[in-house]
Amino acid sequence: DDAHVDAGDEAAASSPFTFHAHRLILNKCAPMLASLFGSYDEEIVKVSINDVKPAIFRHLLHYVYGGIVAEGELNNHAKDIINAADKYSIVHLKLEAEAAYVKSTKITMDNAIDNLLYADALNLALLKEVVVDFLAENHDEAIGSLSFDDVPGNVVRDLMVAFGRKMKCDTKEGSNDGLNTMRV
Repeated sequence: DDAHVDAGDEAAASSPFTFHAHRLILNKCAPMLASLFGSYDEEIVKVSINDVKPAIFRHLLHYVYGGIVAEGELNNHAKDIINAADKYSIVHLKLEAEAAYVKSTKITMDNAIDNLLYADALNLALLKEVVVDFLAENHDEAIGSLSFDDVPGNVVRDLMVAFGRKMKCDTKEGSNDGLNTMRV
C-alpha cells in the first residue's frame, strides 16, 4: 500500500516533486497526513499538497520515517516546519522546531506581539513562555509602547499574571525560590 504525494509550491514555476510513503507508517506517525489518502481500497493513491514547500515536506517525511532534521535546518526553517508539523500532527517534530525557533530568535519589542499571537494560535507553550517572560521583564516599556488590542483575553490574563509575578519578585528582592510556579 503505497502513497504518492506531489508536493509543490503553486507560486514556483517548477514541476511538482513526488514523494513516496507507506500508509501504515503515515497512519502511525502522521495521522492527519494519512487521512488525506482515504481508505485502503486502492493500492496506490496520489495526493497533491500545495501549501508546504517540497524541502519542508521532505523534512517531514524523513522525520516520520525515523530520521532527524539537522539543527541548522531546524533553525533556518523553524516556522515552516512548525506550521507543517502542526497541520499534519507530527507533534515531536513540532516541539523540536519550536525549541529551535526559540533558541534562534531574539525576542524584541518589535516582534513580541507577533510571536505571542503565533505561539497562542499554534499552542506553542515554550515560545509563549519566552515571550511572556520577556514582556514581564520589560513591562514598563511593553505597557507604554505596545498595543494589546489584538491579543486574546486568555493571553492578556497570562500576561497580567506574569507582570504581577515579576512585580512581586521585584518587591521581595530575589526571595522567590522559583518553586511556586510551573514552567515549560
